[in-house]
Amino acid sequence: MPVREDAGEHAQATIGGIEKIEGMSEPAHAPMGTGWPVREPGAGANHEPPPPPDLPSTARRRGWRGALAMLLLGLAAGGLISFGLTRYAGSGVTEIRVNDTPVKAGAAVAVDVAKRLAPAVATIVATQASSTGLGSGFVIAHDSSASYLVTNNHVVQGATNLHVVMPDGQQFTAHLVGTDALDDIAVVSVPSTSLPQATFGTSARLSAGQSVIAIGSPLGNQGSVTVGVISALHRTIQAGGEAGSSAETLEDVLQTDASINPGNSGGPLADTAGNVVGVNVATAGNANSIGYSIPADLARYVAGTLIKHQKVQHPFLGIKYLSSIDAIEAGSGFSGPGVFVKSVNAGTPAATGGFHAGDILVAINSVEIDNGQTLGGLIQEHKVGDVVVCTVRRGGQTITLNATLAERPGA
Repeated sequence: MPVREDAGEHAQATIGGIEKIEGMSEPAHAPMGTGWPVREPGAGANHEPPPPPDLPSTARRRGWRGALAMLLLGLAAGGLISFGLTRYAGSGVTEIRVNDTPVKAGAAVAVDVAKRLAPAVATIVATQASSTGLGSGFVIAHDSSASYLVTNNHVVQGATNLHVVMPDGQQFTAHLVGTDALDDIAVVSVPSTSLPQATFGTSARLSAGQSVIAIGSPLGNQGSVTVGVISALHRTIQAGGEAGSSAETLEDVLQTDASINPGNSGGPLADTAGNVVGVNVATAGNANSIGYSIPADLARYVAGTLIKHQKVQHPFLGIKYLSSIDAIEAGSGFSGPGVFVKSVNAGTPAATGGFHAGDILVAINSVEIDNGQTLGGLIQEHKVGDVVVCTVRRGGQTITLNATLAERPGA
């Protein structure tokens, strides 16, 4: 059964009953081996930014590395690229575009969204010594000498060569600008300043049932468009690569039934106005119509930080915990919102703040942890150094504990 560590340790989300570990313990092995979570600027989810999810095996193509880039639940990590940090001199990067105007379902048709957004969506070809992987990415900014594309870390990780192919046929040798393995986000650049640019929406305003469109290169088929809805918000998943590669936990991701397959990893999930609300990261290999995307607000924060060559923050609390369902399975069931604190890591914000094993952490800053919120998602909204007010049930009493979030160890 899943025991999670909150942000800061190697959290492990259990899919179908796997132990979730927050930040410092070793990752638990997910029974199903599929799935991933995502996180927002500055706060750690059930555990801190977790590692990438498992990828389901898929048909190989031109020596692809087992599967197209996709995370945990079924997205396979394609070839990855490991280049030295590339910096560009000259004028600064143009601002990443954001449109936070609320969009109602049906405000635009999928064909219009595809016409506007697809030109900015590229296929990323990542080559290693003996294999090649394919993934997706999309243009988010420019400067005086380059265009910047966001993708998943698991798409580029470990690659020795990286190429970007745009829908109009333009091909470029790409440079790795920076990566964040915990959030599974990477940024690459290409020597062109005129590529079509996507606009981010605000994932915080999404609602379950809202229409969305996914665009990418599943199985290498560039420019594929699928339509669905946001099935759920605030999911925690554990994903892992093929051939026994390490698993990662994504603490707060979007779930969608828009078809996502290996090769879609790193591509955009858009609302009906064409604004990017998520970065596709994984698919459930043991289920139908279950895919996952990193929320746009988190992806935008991480990508912007990487482009500036700054350190991405990964705030964490420092506990291992069980969700309400996992707690019941462990014989520690409780009623009401919250998570069961299984243990508190020494020297962490939770330990300093007075947490005890056996506590029920009910809420963070008055926001209850229930099936609409995850601990990881609530922590991700903050920065290292922020003080969070924790509502805790201990025995028959409800108490308040204050914890100052710290950077996740090893991040």
